[in-house]
Amino acid sequence: MTITLRQETTTGATTKGDSLTFSELDNNFIDILNNKIQAIDLNADSGQTTLGQALANEKFTIAGGTGITTALTTDSAGEAVITINQDTADTNTTYTIGATVDGSNANFTLTGSDASTDTIQFVAGSNITLNVDSAGAIEIAATDAVGIANVVEDTTPQLGGSLDVNGNSIVSASSGNITIAPNGSGNINLTPNTGNVIIDYATWPAEGTNGYVLSTNGAGTLSWVAQPSAGIANVVEDTTPQLGGTLDGQGNEINNVILEDYSETVYALGSTDTPTITVSNGNVQSVTITSGLSLPAFSDAATGQTVTLIVTGSGTASGTGAYKFAGGNTTLTSFSVVSIFYDGTTYWASIATDFQ
Repeated sequence: MTITLRQETTTGATTKGDSLTFSELDNNFIDILNNKIQAIDLNADSGQTTLGQALANEKFTIAGGTGITTALTTDSAGEAVITINQDTADTNTTYTIGATVDGSNANFTLTGSDASTDTIQFVAGSNITLNVDSAGAIEIAATDAVGIANVVEDTTPQLGGSLDVNGNSIVSASSGNITIAPNGSGNINLTPNTGNVIIDYATWPAEGTNGYVLSTNGAGTLSWVAQPSAGIANVVEDTTPQLGGTLDGQGNEINNVILEDYSETVYALGSTDTPTITVSNGNVQSVTITSGLSLPAFSDAATGQTVTLIVTGSGTASGTGAYKFAGGNTTLTSFSVVSIFYDGTTYWASIATDFQ
């Protein structure tokens, strides 16, 4: 439903341009009552009402209370002005302060001259106690364990990090010993970064005798023993030398030697007609052939090397272009011995056969 006007125009209304009927007039008032009057909700800490409802007669009153008055006036623009005044002065001008214990907590209270109070409560947290002393002061104290004053008070001390002696020493009193005793199979590690381990006045396992050296039995026991003889400066000083292992000449010569009662290792090349000969395997080697023997250059050839090759099987021997055979003989019988000498350029070979 909308409002119908005779000749005026406005938003939300219909202009008829002629006299209104009674029905149109009635509908205009009905629309105003039902739709155009907006209700206002008023809410307080207690109580609620609605103003401006159609077909209702309400009013909104602002009344003064104890020590409070109100006034309604109109300003120069014709607007209503409500003034709220305090008629009595605040007489609560002085306060007293007090503190009390409330269980594990403490209360800080302000009491006005009118006996009104305001309280602030301090709540104790973990490991904290709150007390009020005789003067009314609140005391805050920690209840956790207090640290020690001296290291000697800790009977089971443990380091939480590296101990820096800061230029000082670890000493004892009254000529007492200092014992370092690792647990179980633990070791005592002395690991200076760049310096040396210096043990002054060593007395363990004993002072020993002048010139003695520290020796171990291989089972963790140390002792002082006489220093062994200094040994020889040159091999020639040992008139009954014996090797404790294989003698490696390191590419050097052994001169003016008489060999007696010695044997050479025979290195087996297996069954092949094209063996690989490595002199470092031994100067005597053996091979079994099926139809012939192709002799190669030594894999580790060096001037002056010799190899004696024991050959089982018959056939014909041949070699690289550097091989020359004595008398041109290259025939191998069931059992043959091939002697080879290398002069750095040519392999000189001679074949002995017909072993019976």
